[in-house]
Amino acid sequence: MNTQQPQGVTFTLRVPGLLQEQAKALAKKEHLSLNSLIVRLLEREIAQKGNQQ
Repeated sequence: MNTQQPQGVTFTLRVPGLLQEQAKALAKKEHLSLNSLIVRLLEREIAQKGNQQ
């Protein structure tokens, strides 16, 4: 039995073209991959919402 947890999952995310370009620009400015930026933003939003409840 494999008890190791996967490092991540892959899913498709559809976003408006302008938002994608803005996210790419921010990721570049922050010296991050687009994936890393999105993960950080999701983590931050989830943490904020969790603290509000």
